[in-house]
Amino acid sequence: IDGVLDPVAGTGDAQSIDLVSGLQIRKPRLYRSGFFVDRAGAVVTSADAARGCTRITLDDDIEARLVVSDETLGVAVLAPNEPLAPIAIARFRADPPRLQSDVAVAGYSYGGVLNAPTLTFGTLAALSGLGGEANLARLSLEALPGDAGGPVFDAGGSVLGMLLAPESGTRRLPEDVSFAAEGAAIRALLEKAGVTAENGAEAAALDPEDLSRAALGMTVLVSCWD
Repeated sequence: IDGVLDPVAGTGDAQSIDLVSGLQIRKPRLYRSGFFVDRAGAVVTSADAARGCTRITLDDDIEARLVVSDETLGVAVLAPNEPLAPIAIARFRADPPRLQSDVAVAGYSYGGVLNAPTLTFGTLAALSGLGGEANLARLSLEALPGDAGGPVFDAGGSVLGMLLAPESGTRRLPEDVSFAAEGAAIRALLEKAGVTAENGAEAAALDPEDLSRAALGMTVLVSCWD
């Protein structure tokens, strides 16, 4: 996909082995992305990543639980069963971004196939949803289902929001239309969960490699198991 930067291209074996000694490995029902929002390891992710799961894991082997979910917004907050020490956490942009400004989404586009998130680049098309929803932003970028739940960055690395899962109804939008839950709405949900979000300071634009490194430290694979 145009606009996608793979931060681990050429750095290791990205193959996933589905069969070991003739036994099929059990797989999650659903893969989504998420991102750390505090130093104890709280994670923001797509609401469908925690819906009806008997078990939720982060990066395949870290057990997590649902703290709060807003199905209308499409966002859930998870907590690891044991405290973590994330390499990086999201810092939310405090002021509204400019229309047509550059954005990037970090996510596990291909589920657990790659061992690191990819970056997908695009622009901020609107500060609301198609119906004028103030808690949404419309993005011009081609995301994949596995990217849902991932952080949406501005050019300086602050988080603007969270990429929402694609609609499952009969309406089909152009491939380069995606939506994000807006940062202020996510912060309000985090407050309900007892999590204090951090503010991001205004910063100069990062080059793609630096932004990729920042995303690598805070973006996590979320798996929903039956």
